[in-house]
Amino acid sequence: MPVRFSQIAGHERSLEILRRSIAEGRLHHSLLFHGPEAVGKRTTAIALAAALNCETRGDEACGACVSCRKIEKGIHPDLHYVTLEKTVIPIDAIRRLRQEAAYRPFEGSRRVFIVDPADRMSPDAQNALLKTLEEPGATACLVLVTSRLMHLLATTRSRCAALCFGTMLPSELASRLAQTGARPVDEAIRVARLSGGRFGAAVDLDLEEHETSRDALLAVLGRLSENRPRAHVLDDLDAFGDDTGEIARRLGMLATLVRDMMVLVSGAPDSALIHADRIDDLRQLASSYSGRLDTMLDRVRLASSDIDRNVNRKLLVETLMFDLIGSTAPR
Repeated sequence: MPVRFSQIAGHERSLEILRRSIAEGRLHHSLLFHGPEAVGKRTTAIALAAALNCETRGDEACGACVSCRKIEKGIHPDLHYVTLEKTVIPIDAIRRLRQEAAYRPFEGSRRVFIVDPADRMSPDAQNALLKTLEEPGATACLVLVTSRLMHLLATTRSRCAALCFGTMLPSELASRLAQTGARPVDEAIRVARLSGGRFGAAVDLDLEEHETSRDALLAVLGRLSENRPRAHVLDDLDAFGDDTGEIARRLGMLATLVRDMMVLVSGAPDSALIHADRIDDLRQLASSYSGRLDTMLDRVRLASSDIDRNVNRKLLVETLMFDLIGSTAPR
């Protein structure tokens, strides 16, 4: 895990704000890192903890001192993670954070608490954290990490200094992947597109698994466009997986397939496609769903949002697929 800002891909503006704030001694005690998943928010929070506790006392961690090495290994006593217990961050975890934030550092200069994913705190847990966000203690720094900013209460958001983390251009990401050796050159461009410009997602992407999942979803879209009995929809539920995380990933992939169909219908160049290697399949599907693709994309995105709301997963996917049947072009 990188512990230096200079090792992080992209986010130049946010990183410069952090470095300047550290150098000038005016870093806000409560920070909110928000943006898409797997773009480097948590990595940046760890690099911030390293910079604040590095023995060089600069605006960038050296990566070599005892403190930096402990943070890289995840064993520094002044770096604390507050994360999920099953599916939520419970109020008891926030109460423990409040107590810990009042203590002085054990070894370094600052105690850093990373709450990730912060949007999984219940309203009660968020309310319990408000006082600490305002006055966390003289040596404490809180970093809330989220990819669902609006799931946080307005009162929580208002007490933090927010930094937005975005995606990278595919060409920029591909170059970075190749330079760092994270991906072979011949894979870099393709992976950069498939990951949506997210560095972490590009590094972790399993191409074989991705292609298997994509083929299954393309087949489902093809069958949904045919005149088949509605009961056959139930035979395709397995294409979306079983657990919440897997279903969320498949819904995200489905959204990119629909997006590519919209690109083809609009007449945009093929270079704008995410799944350019399946252009023939996408063209055929686009003709079946022509005129309804915008509604179809909205429905997929709604399902992606609902999957995090503790709904019945099987019913959610069934409902989505029946909706997509209604999105096919009239014959």
